[in-house]
Amino acid sequence: MLEDILGCVQGEPATGPWYAVRYSRSTFGIFEVFPNRAGRQAHVEGGGGEIFRDVTRMNGILARPAHVHRLDVLMSKDVFA
Repeated sequence: MLEDILGCVQGEPATGPWYAVRYSRSTFGIFEVFPNRAGRQAHVEGGGGEIFRDVTRMNGILARPAHVHRLDVLMSKDVFA
């Protein structure tokens, strides 16, 4: 699933840094960055968000429902400046 999402976001110009992370052996997450809300919405409506709209596939892959948390970054540091 993560590889499928990565393949989609690589073609999304408004999706910036994107990370698949592992919290434990069975808990994974995605951290993704957008330049603005329009970019985030384009991702949600496009290929990157498609898998989350496919409830049958999600239920077949995940042990429990996915949780999506949206937040706004208020300040940041240049990456590896």
